[in-house]
Amino acid sequence: MLNKKKIHIVDTTLRDGSHAMMHRYTEAQVTAIAAGLERVGVDFIELSHGDGISGSSINYGFSAVSELDLLKAASTVVKNAILTVLLIPGVGTIDDLKKAQECGAKAVRVATHVTEAD
Repeated sequence: MLNKKKIHIVDTTLRDGSHAMMHRYTEAQVTAIAAGLERVGVDFIELSHGDGISGSSINYGFSAVSELDLLKAASTVVKNAILTVLLIPGVGTIDDLKKAQECGAKAVRVATHVTEAD
């Protein structure tokens, strides 16, 4: 018997995928990828620096474009999916989360590095 409950798809290409690109996504790339993910029905699109909001730093590598600008770009084409960001406490702050929300983020995933768990 087939289970009729929906499985929600979360895509992290625009966050985790930025590591492979040295955090160099452009607004045009983000818009094109987000539009494609929207078109195929992805439920959640996670977008931020690879190390979460405000990860653009000497510690984690600088982004080519501000993640707030990338969120704004994605929000122009994302109408049904939920734009999501990653927040790592100590890297990003509540103020960063509020700014991300103003730029189109509707959800947050919170994570920590296992090496920092006490």
